[in-house]
Amino acid sequence: MAKFVVTLSLLLIASPAAQASPTVRISLLSLFKPDAIEVRVATGEAAIDAAGLSSERHIARSESIRIRVSGGRLSVARGNPHSGNQPDVVNSIRITPVGSSTLELILPGRIRRIVRGTLTVEPATEERGRLRIVLATGREDAVASVVAAETSERSVEALKALAVMVRTFMISHEDRHASEGFDLCDTTHCQLYRGEQDLTDARSARTVFDAVAATAGEFLSYEGLPIEGHYSAVCGGISVTPSMVWGGSGRYPYKQITCRWCRASRFARWERSAAVSNILTAVSQATGTRLSEAARFRPEIDRPGGFVRSVTVLDGDRRSSLGVDAFRRAIGLRLGWNTVLSPSFTIERSGSKFIFRGRGFGSQVGLCEAGAFAQARAGRGYRQILKYYYPQAEIGELTHD
Repeated sequence: MAKFVVTLSLLLIASPAAQASPTVRISLLSLFKPDAIEVRVATGEAAIDAAGLSSERHIARSESIRIRVSGGRLSVARGNPHSGNQPDVVNSIRITPVGSSTLELILPGRIRRIVRGTLTVEPATEERGRLRIVLATGREDAVASVVAAETSERSVEALKALAVMVRTFMISHEDRHASEGFDLCDTTHCQLYRGEQDLTDARSARTVFDAVAATAGEFLSYEGLPIEGHYSAVCGGISVTPSMVWGGSGRYPYKQITCRWCRASRFARWERSAAVSNILTAVSQATGTRLSEAARFRPEIDRPGGFVRSVTVLDGDRRSSLGVDAFRRAIGLRLGWNTVLSPSFTIERSGSKFIFRGRGFGSQVGLCEAGAFAQARAGRGYRQILKYYYPQAEIGELTHD
């Protein structure tokens, strides 16, 4: 098999620590739930492992295979779709890049992802007619990808703080999807993972890799155990606790932290609007009850922070309630996550629109990314930044896995 010179800059700067780290299994393209996918070798070459394949088990750079669900199994076709070759039918397939090679996942007309690691594709057991696509990649590689996806800012000390939190989340939630055959999903339900997409600029990628390598193995702990590791883009001046947003309690005693550092963020205060019909449809789907055009929403708000604990839905004699996370998720799934940006907001009906006004961006729990970057620019180190948002936590370090 011919060898290829790697020309993509991101492949030349992958950190040695990342390549040697333990693996994490990430479910890919979770929101799309595809029934078919094309996998191409983006750089280098890869090996295919699947019982019953009739063709050779190596694919070179730019070669691709097409995989789709067929009667509860996989139909695997290689090369040109018009070649006339009969596809193989297998139970599952594993594609392993050689060395630092990368794979490109393609949903035609929808999305492309370049990833680093071993790819396993099989029919999803929990949803008939769909694929389960799982990437096994180095944990530190995954940390770098998530850090790069979270922000385009490149202040090193803030990136170090964020790397510690991303790693902490991975460690403390490593069994979150164990029953589904993987560790974490690639959405904000876990952490946003977009593979190599945000690491294509050499200088920017080097800064991220350096921050990850400088904190390799470090995580936040409380009483010797990893904390839940929550963080958000902008807290809007005061954070909230996990119990306020999701209920229950974790091992770390989260407190509301007053943050003066994110005041300059464009998300410190925000206003969004959406058509009444769209909002009512979204909430109707979440509650399982069709709402009339006269339906109203009454947020149950904590003062002085303005955090919404729940939203009461009033429609004639009918009344129901949604927790703030469920309310935001209902609207986000229907209209996108840029409508109700945080759990601190007010709702006003104005003609054919609902107007939302609030502060912060994201869950508002834990580290405030905007605040962390402001602190880094002011000369504060990553340990100071972490102590600011998690005053009772300590930095631990993994010695083995």
